[in-house]
Amino acid sequence: MRKLLNRKGIVATTLGVMLCLSLSLNVWGAGTLTEVKVFLNTGIKVMLNGKAFEPVDPDDGTKLVPITYRGSTYLPMRAVAEAAGIKVTWDANTETAYLGDVAGTISKDSINFIKVSPEFVHNGNATYRLASRTPAEVTTGDGTVLNYGYVTGGSRSVNIEVNTNFVYNKFKAKIWSSDTLSKEDLQIKVVDENNVAVKELKVKGNTLTELELDIKDTKALRIYVQGDKSFIGEPMLGK
Repeated sequence: MRKLLNRKGIVATTLGVMLCLSLSLNVWGAGTLTEVKVFLNTGIKVMLNGKAFEPVDPDDGTKLVPITYRGSTYLPMRAVAEAAGIKVTWDANTETAYLGDVAGTISKDSINFIKVSPEFVHNGNATYRLASRTPAEVTTGDGTVLNYGYVTGGSRSVNIEVNTNFVYNKFKAKIWSSDTLSKEDLQIKVVDENNVAVKELKVKGNTLTELELDIKDTKALRIYVQGDKSFIGEPMLGK
């Protein structure tokens, strides 16, 4: 099993790509994996210190093909790091990869967050936007640019339904509430799959609200934000 690690710049001077961890691990039962659609990319070529480099599995010598996911390229971290002279050590207790010295401590109980990308969203009226492509759509009224978010697309509210499937403990987001026609306070509401409220509040227009909610034992979350200029910025799931 090869565990993926989405981290930029591990060998920044050598590779301008994102890397993944290639380790022989038995982690299928750990509940930390999310299934996504990726593509084996045989067209990617890698130069390491001026020489052609083809990463291989250090255990059996199998050639490792880069993958592409949502526009980012992933390479096997162990093969690349060790070829560049960086030792890789795996701590199964905390599911932590160490590059170089094994130092510092990471609590096994710490929360790891992942982006709520469109693969998690199966209902709602929102449109997914990235700051790298349409920054104006994920910029708050005070000029804060969020990395990504879900926008109204012209309707009087924005709402999304997020699959949590009983495996996530936390949800967080930065919600910008704004309406061009109303001076009243605007509603933010989060409910579970049974329409039981997780969080309800009213906020003033042109307000950025940061939420972090406990969502253990939920199958889905429905997030509703009132306002035609509102958006749900940087939603994340944690476990």
